[in-house]
Amino acid sequence: MKKKCGEQKDGTTDGAIEFGTWIGRRQALSVISGRCSAADAQCLRELRESKQYKKLGLTWEQACKQYAGMARSTAEEIIRNLEEFGPDFFVIARVTGISANEYRRIGGAVQDHKLLHAGQEIPIEIANAQELATAVDALRRETAAAPAAPETAAGEVECSFAKADRALRAALVELEKLREMPLDSFSRSRLVGMIDETTGTLKLIGLQVAA
Repeated sequence: MKKKCGEQKDGTTDGAIEFGTWIGRRQALSVISGRCSAADAQCLRELRESKQYKKLGLTWEQACKQYAGMARSTAEEIIRNLEEFGPDFFVIARVTGISANEYRRIGGAVQDHKLLHAGQEIPIEIANAQELATAVDALRRETAAAPAAPETAAGEVECSFAKADRALRAALVELEKLREMPLDSFSRSRLVGMIDETTGTLKLIGLQVAA
């Protein structure tokens, strides 16, 4: 039988092979750097959204393990950090080891790809690792010592938006995971019912907001 264009002897395609090589290269760079970079995070997000891993007959969870060298939950956390904080987080995390929760507390000091502290504007670049580490350490101490300020109405709204966004994304991830599982007829019906119920609730909320 004549092979399709780009098809190899083992039935894979050139695109799938290029995809595997690409992800493998990103994984190798992550291992060398010791920490995930913004480029790695973007690569993971593109992988999840494009679903190219399906060309290799893999689920998203399998692709994370085989080509990114990490658990699915870790990949999802990295993508969430990219979407919430942007690429600056990964530079600062790499040179300081700061966690996502700690970064949220000092996030106001990050502006225009610079870290602001004590009248200084430090460009967020690996070359400035020592200056960034010193400033972040000071900001950590300052935020830990400062009393918690009461949230404004606007702050509460933004906090609720962030929580709702994270919850929706997490729910969609789990629904997609269920969809890819070998479900029996009862489980498929249960999943469809859950999706229909959720869709109806979201439409109702939408109508109430628009009213």
